[in-house]
Amino acid sequence: MRRGRAPADNSDVLAMFRLVYSGEGATQPLVDDFSLTKDQKWQLLFDRNWRNLAPSSQTKWLVYLRKWKAGIPDDEAKFPNQPYIAGVTSRAKAATAEARQCEEADPSCSASTLSNEEYASLLDAAMRFPDKQVGLCVAAMVSCGLAAGFRSDDLQDTRYFMELICSVPAEPLPMQMLALANNAGKANQDAQMTYAALANHRQPHLDCLAYLSQLVLHQTNVSKLPLLALIYQNNMSWRSYRMFFRDPSMATSKQTYYDLSTMLLKVTSTMPDGLVKTKVMHLMRCSGTVSVAAAACSMDVLRVWGRWARSEGVVGKSYLPKSPLSALPATGVLAGFGTDFMTNHVFGRGTVAVPVAWIDALAPHARVIFQAVRLRNRMRTGKADFSGQHCVESILYLAETFWQSSPFMLQRYGLSWWALQLPAVRFIVDSSSSRQFEQQVINAELECNARPLSPQMTEAFDKISKQVCSLS
Repeated sequence: MRRGRAPADNSDVLAMFRLVYSGEGATQPLVDDFSLTKDQKWQLLFDRNWRNLAPSSQTKWLVYLRKWKAGIPDDEAKFPNQPYIAGVTSRAKAATAEARQCEEADPSCSASTLSNEEYASLLDAAMRFPDKQVGLCVAAMVSCGLAAGFRSDDLQDTRYFMELICSVPAEPLPMQMLALANNAGKANQDAQMTYAALANHRQPHLDCLAYLSQLVLHQTNVSKLPLLALIYQNNMSWRSYRMFFRDPSMATSKQTYYDLSTMLLKVTSTMPDGLVKTKVMHLMRCSGTVSVAAAACSMDVLRVWGRWARSEGVVGKSYLPKSPLSALPATGVLAGFGTDFMTNHVFGRGTVAVPVAWIDALAPHARVIFQAVRLRNRMRTGKADFSGQHCVESILYLAETFWQSSPFMLQRYGLSWWALQLPAVRFIVDSSSSRQFEQQVINAELECNARPLSPQMTEAFDKISKQVCSLS
């Protein structure tokens, strides 16, 4: 993936230096030579100090300038009233326009979005990536980011604040959604808790909850995050764990843009045809926005889904973001069911019950912990932790989603599917009851899905089952 950007020059840096320099007497240049003009004094100050700054400080000031150029000015700086700064801005805009008009610029209307084919190819590349923590993180990050319209800073600080919602009376099957809560992000200056809803996709290979379930189960079973144990112990430190991270040692810290974008770029570099886009971490939000608009959702729904409605008074700022049901039409569209999903929610694999023992095998003790935490919250025998209760319940639902999507993961990735490395998964897949379950899921999808599955599905399952059996 290649990202185009206008070349930087010292004019932008100097403008930033004037804006955010916070030393003594920052409102005036720290130069006493009265023979120099004000602009010359700032230039001299820049020459003396900029090259001695740490790279992190230079980066911070560049970020400030870009925020101003994006419409988030520093009121105290009075930027627009300074002719010199206006000249710098004009030159920066000209450089940007020149970069966009060059022969290397991508004129495609899809340069900042993912098509369905590119989306599926990116997910496949992530699932086949050798480093499973990175691959699963990218698959979940891309699918959830597209479905929820997450910005980069949303993904950097997404935690295990999950809540299962079972109150959408769609037909013929009620829709269950998982809400991710977040109180961070550049657009959330008041740190209010906002919610984004995720629903199972009609197509198994595009299901964001299927990929999220694999990431969560990998982190709890392979990376050994003590999430469930901390919740059971009424230890609130579980709330510091992030959902998307490059390394388990970084799980309790907010991720940087570099951390997440590097993982995504590593995965896209392995795609057979490559992926050339003008966006990196904003690619998912752009793609989701276009998909919602293309499905003829109203602009009001689009604003609520993308959390742009916060600028539209009390309703958009205080009421709508607090319920993931506010953007329900967008959730249904991005789950592949169209605008008529309330009367046409045909979700075949969701009708097949997963054995409780299979769920417990993936999330040991989670059911007991859920009952204990719920009782503790009701009886007030400890510090109330309703977020922990919702998190454990969501993990149980994700374990169920994992098994409902497992036949398609086996068909798509075969023995390279990472989950077969888990002894519990391999033991269950090798059993006769698993073969029966797989057939039930396939039949349910064939009955409900307008696009039939591959006729080679059954043959592939037989082959995989024999191969897995030979490994035991």
